[in-house]
Amino acid sequence: MNKSTDEHDDNFDDDDADDPPLTAAQQAAADRLSEADLRTIDAALLRNLTGNYRKVALIVSLGMGSDTSFYPDIIDVFYAQRIKLMVARGLIESVGNLNRMRYSEVRLPQAASGECIPTSSEGLQRGPIKDE
Repeated sequence: MNKSTDEHDDNFDDDDADDPPLTAAQQAAADRLSEADLRTIDAALLRNLTGNYRKVALIVSLGMGSDTSFYPDIIDVFYAQRIKLMVARGLIESVGNLNRMRYSEVRLPQAASGECIPTSSEGLQRGPIKDE
């Protein structure tokens, strides 16, 4: 762990490695988020989705762009976990390995006609996905 930034540095830049887990301090910060905070984060992520696949890392970066002043202790990996939760709930579609935000993509759900199905952030109020 890098003490100056409180982030993992083990294999973080390794192209074959999954995104690192949250540190204890980062998980504690995530656990302090309220239901309203989680809805705000989810809405920020959903605002950046389209009917075309986009890299999860891009969606996370764009979603964090407007919220970093509100959630300074919440890192990109947490936002990526929220995307995994949305995919698990069928609210958005994905391709690639969601454990590696640089190697996965997401989009709004597509109807059989190829049109986007409207989505809502309603129901995205649970906490982050924790690896088992």
